Amino acid sequence: MTDPVLTQLTETPCKLGEGPVWHEGALWWVDIKQPSLHRLAGGLKGGAYQRFALPEPVGAAVPTTAGDWLVGLKSGVYRFTPETGALAAFATLEPDMPGNRLNDGKVDPHGRFWIGSMDDAENDATGQFYCLSGTPPRIAELPVQFTVTNGLGWSGDGSRMYLTDSANRTIFCAPYDPATGTVGERRVFAQLTEDEGYPDGLCIDADDHVWSCHWDGARLTRYRPDGSRERVIPLPFNRPTSCCFGGAALDTLYVTSAQDKTGQGGFVWAVNGLKQPNNLTYASLYGVKSTLFVG
Repeated sequence: MTDPVLTQLTETPCKLGEGPVWHEGALWWVDIKQPSLHRLAGGLKGGAYQRFALPEPVGAAVPTTAGDWLVGLKSGVYRFTPETGALAAFATLEPDMPGNRLNDGKVDPHGRFWIGSMDDAENDATGQFYCLSGTPPRIAELPVQFTVTNGLGWSGDGSRMYLTDSANRTIFCAPYDPATGTVGERRVFAQLTEDEGYPDGLCIDADDHVWSCHWDGARLTRYRPDGSRERVIPLPFNRPTSCCFGGAALDTLYVTSAQDKTGQGGFVWAVNGLKQPNNLTYASLYGVKSTLFVG
């Protein structure tokens, strides 16, 4: 099996690139610390590139069935129309916690928006997860007391939820009821060692394997559903932050990154040529289509 091919797609670095989403033939992502939403047509090097400024640190952005986006800013969740810059308040989650901000977020298989909060200074375990459904939103809280909430995802049948506690180097999984959005008791799915960095954003492929980025670990790990490691892909940058599958066949893995302490990194990369053994041949690995927020 040949090694995957890595291609740097962007020329201008993000300070803290995050939250890639494949939507309507383009790759979208955010820059948390230089608040903005970005679009790269076709997810291709040299594709038409657009940057949409936002007024506050932005942890996540997800497309909606209404044609706009939900963005998780420091002060709450907003509806955002990139083409016009229109921004409208949608949900205020932690008005009494000015030291917190919103971080990673994803849409579950039934169109609910899950997003986590965190201590912006990364000192205190004040982070929780929130589930927003419908318009106006119904809000449910999942108390976790993480310092840095991160890395959300669901199995293909929606029966298992993954959530990440970056500061404690832990990925958890929990039973999930896709009909109600109820989360069961979580258990440790993967535990990183100090030399492996911190688990950051993740995505799930069509075979229910989990791809997780290692902040300060310069690698991607693909986990089997039982938590064992299927492969590790070294990366030429220290701080990969999140990943998603995209492209016409959903067979390109896109990876965002952040600048490290030396100022290196912050670009978006494509990983192609991902294969897995299939009897005596090799089959391509595929992702699953992103779910839109319903509302």
